[in-house]
Amino acid sequence: MIANRKFWIGSLFAAMMLVGMVFVPAVSGHIDENSNKVITENSISYTEVELKDLYRKYNITENDLDFANNELPYYLELTILDSNLRVIASETGKPPEGFKEGDDYDLMISHEEMFAIIDGAREKYIQKYGVDPANPKIDVVNGYALPKEEANKLVESGTLTLETDASEKEMQIEMGDLTRDTLFSTLSVGVNPYAINGIINEYVFVATDSRHRPTEAITQDTHNALYRFENFGIGVNVYWYWNYWDASDVNPADSTQSALYDLKEDTGWVRDSENDMVIGWTHNMDNNGRAFRCDISTNGPFAICADTADGVDWSHDSIVQHEVSHNFDADDGGYFAYEHPECIMNYAWAYGGTNIWCSSCNSVVENGIWN
Repeated sequence: MIANRKFWIGSLFAAMMLVGMVFVPAVSGHIDENSNKVITENSISYTEVELKDLYRKYNITENDLDFANNELPYYLELTILDSNLRVIASETGKPPEGFKEGDDYDLMISHEEMFAIIDGAREKYIQKYGVDPANPKIDVVNGYALPKEEANKLVESGTLTLETDASEKEMQIEMGDLTRDTLFSTLSVGVNPYAINGIINEYVFVATDSRHRPTEAITQDTHNALYRFENFGIGVNVYWYWNYWDASDVNPADSTQSALYDLKEDTGWVRDSENDMVIGWTHNMDNNGRAFRCDISTNGPFAICADTADGVDWSHDSIVQHEVSHNFDADDGGYFAYEHPECIMNYAWAYGGTNIWCSSCNSVVENGIWN
């Protein structure tokens, strides 16, 4: 089996983390707060010879490079998860309450059936191309297709540094205010998410247009992250929506901010209760993720995650856990490890792979879940 079957997840861009005396870029943030961008103090430059040496050293093939450059076929091509059928996958194979076949969906499958389709497609892809969509070898950084080991060295060397983009912050605030002005008369479901009868529903929409559909496998990591919230004493129902969300009108195409508002506009219909939350998966965006903090935004519990993004990428499960925590009101915990106890809300710790909340953030998320 490729995948482990026990599943366990606000604007994310490369930020920085301090490991000892070393700066490490990570990625994160959220709407209505500072947006963080990473720039390079010195241009990253590689000669063709240097790149070829790196590819030989780390056993990088032409197919690895083509996959990173979106030049290989989509790994789910010719499956029902990439078709004209509106497919919903749930734990039991049963639709959300009130959904009717033909009106709301074309085909219902279980998580087990969904993972069987994905695992089969991955196995065939590995056999044909030698590339695992769940474990790609290349990270595109500042336009260079680098082996992930080399990208990590850039991170550890402190080549990338953080700069706050105030103009983007102002734009976010403006867009948020415009949304507030129009929402109050139209909302029928509360924007603040909380568990009802101990249950949270997460509706995960995978972008279906060729520009935004994730090329990497993201399903297992999403489950791993979302089920961590069950540590707060709730049950999490995860519903996957395939071939529903066309994000082709997101403009600019790589804007997580535009994608977040597009997700809300296109999928808001799925929310008919306060315990309903929405995630949208995208590809190759300006940030690794973005989410509304529901204590300071009236837009509701929506979050964008990207399988790849500008700069150095976070792991997919870290992105989801961090973003959904923003929906439950958790704030960012700083960029450097020394600023915050070990916690998914701190860029340094999250980039380093932690999957826990510190006691303070744990209390905030728990309160957000239950109130």
